[in-house]
Amino acid sequence: MDTTQPPTQYDQAFWAALRRDQFYLDPNVIFLQGGSVGPSPKPVVDKVTSSIRAFDSDPLKHQGIFHPLVEEARKKLADFVGTRPERLSLVQNTTMGMSVPAQGLLFNAGEEIVMTDQEYGAVSMCWEYIAERRGMTIKRVTLPLEIENTEQIVRLYREQMTDKTKVMVFAHVYWSTGLVTPVKELTALGREHGAWVIVDGAHAVGMTPVALDDWNPHFYITSCHKWLLSAKGTGMLFVSDDAHEHVEPLILGGSVRPNPNASRFDMMGTRDQTPFIGLGTAIDFQNEIGWDRIRDYCQGLAGYLKERLKRIRGAKVFTPVDRDMSGFLTTFTIEGADIIKIRQELWDDEHIETVAFHIKDVPVFRISTHFYNSLEDIDRLVREIEKRL
Repeated sequence: MDTTQPPTQYDQAFWAALRRDQFYLDPNVIFLQGGSVGPSPKPVVDKVTSSIRAFDSDPLKHQGIFHPLVEEARKKLADFVGTRPERLSLVQNTTMGMSVPAQGLLFNAGEEIVMTDQEYGAVSMCWEYIAERRGMTIKRVTLPLEIENTEQIVRLYREQMTDKTKVMVFAHVYWSTGLVTPVKELTALGREHGAWVIVDGAHAVGMTPVALDDWNPHFYITSCHKWLLSAKGTGMLFVSDDAHEHVEPLILGGSVRPNPNASRFDMMGTRDQTPFIGLGTAIDFQNEIGWDRIRDYCQGLAGYLKERLKRIRGAKVFTPVDRDMSGFLTTFTIEGADIIKIRQELWDDEHIETVAFHIKDVPVFRISTHFYNSLEDIDRLVREIEKRL
């Protein structure tokens, strides 16, 4: 399906019924902000809440019952991202997962960290902290707002790599423009230079294909509460086999014992396991619909939005059109418009939930379209923006 091809009427009816029957979303809100946090479908919410009730009916009994359910969810997630469950740690979010290699690997003064000037704030601050503490240098790849092809991305990274490069950080899907990067090629580049390859996959899982065993970065981290629509506080850390023995666990406890599985990097101690039981349900929910079908529909929505934006004078889309370089995020600016003010008015006046910020001093909207959205949501968004120009 071409990314510019809108869904058919049959498709629209199917997804409208799914939103109405399977989500608790307020019907008076147009939610175009799933890139920050997604709404979990009813089966996930119901699974988590029923699990909480069951657990608190007899905590000691259900602690033993819940463990196999969490491990089942780990297996489902491993299948979804193309790896073995032994390589996955269940953490609470991307920030926590990123802290494992940042705090657990050994670094020396004078070594270099290479990452772009568009890394997510928490990721950037994490590595800035490590660089300052360890006497390392950060080299920034200047990532243009408009990317021509995937070869350009690899070339920009290659130009910054040296024999001092110890860490290579990049996003699978950039939070800023929705750009999808070539993980396999970038991983090969990092490994060629002997660098630890660390991928911020916060926006990727549930949006674009993931094949971790094939790509084999050293670390790949994601938050499952965005596009996978899992319960809040569910994340994933992938650890390659050749990285496992070189990284210390973030939390010390039972994790200090020898353990060949990445589960040693799970948060240790007593914690609420019900969100991870809900994670398994979230994966089942998307698999039952058919993830390829979900991707086609959401790509169609994003393509439709890009086409509709052409009618707005001064609008410029920074997200690539190519299906392999884009997903369900669409970032655009409008010349001369007070985008931050318009975003607030969209919410105050119309209950249209979006996000606006600045990239490289350019004000932009970032619109997230998932399968609970519709063509009418996009039409209304564009109409309301036009009224305010």
